[in-house]
Amino acid sequence: MQLLIILLFILAFASFALHITLIKRWLVQFVILAVLGLGFYFAYPYAIEQSYTSFRTTIDNQQIVSNFLVLQIIECIMGLLFCIFLIRDFYKERTIAIFRYFKLFPGIVILPALFYAENIVFITIHGLNFQFLAVLIAIIVPLFIFGLIKLISWLIPEYDLRLELKFILHILQLVLSVVISVKLFALPVNSSVGEMNYIPLTVLLVLLLVMGRIGVYLHHRKMNKLIKSKL
Repeated sequence: MQLLIILLFILAFASFALHITLIKRWLVQFVILAVLGLGFYFAYPYAIEQSYTSFRTTIDNQQIVSNFLVLQIIECIMGLLFCIFLIRDFYKERTIAIFRYFKLFPGIVILPALFYAENIVFITIHGLNFQFLAVLIAIIVPLFIFGLIKLISWLIPEYDLRLELKFILHILQLVLSVVISVKLFALPVNSSVGEMNYIPLTVLLVLLLVMGRIGVYLHHRKMNKLIKSKL
């Protein structure tokens, strides 16, 4: 269960970084990262009070995890709608104006994810003053996210491709939330005896990646022809 929650946190962090790359104004990016850094600093008195055991107890609490999953699912649905809106807006199609303000909403699940990461740092690193360590975290983490944003923008310069990747991340979050729900509530599922054969799954994933890349290439080729025809 703990590993699945951590994977959900990692996906939330990746989605957050992708979301920031969609904001074109660097001042808005700076404000979001500055607020994040301040949040790290002011949260450290609560982070140092937590322990590995307390996190395990929280994860084993069915009510807390179920509320978290509901929040995650709602955020994913909003993120999917946001991606659909921006894709339509990118291609100059008619959209609802209120969705434009969703750019200023990078997510909620990122907050417990970063709080968990901060707590792990306090548990792992010894011999340093907690306040000094909190200042380091408040500076280093926003700078790391800023560097990650620039790296993503450099690796994936296409705006619409970053949107599609964010869309996929939200789908993965939804799938993982369902898996955690099944495990949490011990829902009945069909199972088979014996070891799982990973070869068909690997082939399927490779085919999905290849076909996805081919689809992106054909899509860009079609759009380039469409743009040239309008010139």
